[in-house]
Amino acid sequence: MNLQTTPFSNFEKKITYELTEFEELGIKINVLNEVISNGRKLPSGNLYKFGVLIDGQYFWYFNGEPVRTLQEQRVDRKKMREIYAILLELNKNTSNTPFVFKVKK
Repeated sequence: MNLQTTPFSNFEKKITYELTEFEELGIKINVLNEVISNGRKLPSGNLYKFGVLIDGQYFWYFNGEPVRTLQEQRVDRKKMREIYAILLELNKNTSNTPFVFKVKK
């Protein structure tokens, strides 16, 4: 499966980011955080966007849109882990680093 990626916008490219890794229910998850002058911005929000770091460049999956279900206006944490696990599998034989980015809507 070849999932399309969309490069970060020019505005997004001007922001400094940092990846933070943690483990949740046996899955190592990378969260992309914005870095602000006095440290990193804590991820907040109730929507999830998914992306991938390829050769030092950031790209979005799903056209950079927060993922939603047909029934809900958002994806819950369980579904986020399921989607992320699929992205890990798709990138397992590469040096790419998938990530999750939380946004408010």
